[in-house]
Amino acid sequence: MDPTETNLLFFFNEDLPAQSRNVRHACGPVEHLGVMLAGDTPWDHGAASIFCSKTFQLEDGTYRMYYWSYGSRCCEDPSESMPRGLVATSTDRIHWERPPLGQVQVRGEDTNILEIEGLELQVCVGPSQVRLADGRWRYYFWGCENGTRLWALLAAESDDGLHFKAINDGKGLLYHPPIPECGPLLCEVAKELRRDPEEYEREQTLRLNQLQSNDASTVYYDPDRGFEIFHQYLVENPVEGGRVVDVPYNCPAFLRTISRRRSDDGIHWDDPELLIWPDEKDPWDLQFYNMPVCNYAGWRIGLLGHYLTEAGKQTNFIEQTFSRDGSKWERPLRGHWFEGGQSEDSGGIYPTGDALIDNGDHWLLYYTGLQAPHDVIDEDNFKQCTMAVRVPKNRLLAIAADKVTGGFMTEPIFLAQDEIKIDANVRGWLRAELCDIFGRKLEGYHLMDSDLISGDKQDHTLSWKGKDSSAYRYKPVCIRFEFTEGEVYCVKY
Repeated sequence: MDPTETNLLFFFNEDLPAQSRNVRHACGPVEHLGVMLAGDTPWDHGAASIFCSKTFQLEDGTYRMYYWSYGSRCCEDPSESMPRGLVATSTDRIHWERPPLGQVQVRGEDTNILEIEGLELQVCVGPSQVRLADGRWRYYFWGCENGTRLWALLAAESDDGLHFKAINDGKGLLYHPPIPECGPLLCEVAKELRRDPEEYEREQTLRLNQLQSNDASTVYYDPDRGFEIFHQYLVENPVEGGRVVDVPYNCPAFLRTISRRRSDDGIHWDDPELLIWPDEKDPWDLQFYNMPVCNYAGWRIGLLGHYLTEAGKQTNFIEQTFSRDGSKWERPLRGHWFEGGQSEDSGGIYPTGDALIDNGDHWLLYYTGLQAPHDVIDEDNFKQCTMAVRVPKNRLLAIAADKVTGGFMTEPIFLAQDEIKIDANVRGWLRAELCDIFGRKLEGYHLMDSDLISGDKQDHTLSWKGKDSSAYRYKPVCIRFEFTEGEVYCVKY
């Protein structure tokens, strides 16, 4: 490890730290930045969504956003609409423009709509993009499979990220369960293919069960780990299970959970690994919608989308989730992280596939804001905007205390610096004590030796009668904290 590198200790586990008293988990602050991209062109038709999709920094320092519209007015009949993928560009990640791509015209005007070569039907929902090891671009999206028109995860590739050609002959990689709400039923496909419906259904059902997914999914690629997809997985929801809510746009026969699949080539996927499903700590009618993921400081950070199912409750929110290995996920503070900041996102918050974007001293979180809840669909007034919040770096989740003195002890940490710093907002006071790995306090570093800390800083330095912790550099220690009226976000050591 680089000797100048700072280690970070977060408090992302569901259980509070050892010896906790009068403390709790608390979410950090967010700053609403408002609308980044409104669906205010005919080819957006009221919907500019970055849900599941991503942004990229290009080699020239500018930024590219892939977004999509539920109902682009790009058909020959101007009254018809079609979900399509689009592109926006920026020099600062805040102000976005729509570049004409020379691929699709609407009413004689060039647009920023992507045309994917090799598709029988140009439909694009929930796109997700990756850069491959050789620099090429791969564009995953949900659309109609060539030949059958089954609702499926498809893929296309490009040298420049703008001119894409379908791969795998336009055949599905994963499939949504064939239900009336999502594409043709198997019996209908069989008739089109002039196959015996019963025989075709028996033949295909097992394959589709193995490759079942949902169009709320995001794909990731790492040269060392290969491909991953985090996706919604639908499990049967029998009436006797007590979770069925028969309201519009809900598919009451299914319960939404979160799964992960892996792949060496991003085309052939392993069987799903079930990650998160409603348990005894969750409301009885909770549904999980999606979970984009990013990596930071040895953690995988997930933004778990969820909503309650009963009529009037279907506002989608984000919950913070954390994992060390991508399989076991911690949910320390259940519920929603933040609410919408204006009318454009009052009906739901649907996060980008990037999750959190490193932007210097803060993270950016793009999301699709909806004016109406999940179960309210008004196609004539359907509004979606790409929106954003700014999150101070490292301030996702804190251990918080109120007026009554709280305290806790950290796990053992190996000091790599002369100083120990903490990111904390302390309106009252805070003091700390160095202990050995068994919790025995170290001479000269007792609580009563600690110099009191107060104020809001990302780099408070711990000291004891003016001395730092350099005497214990490259040794394992624990830190016992006592504090009032404040939040401790992380320890930097």
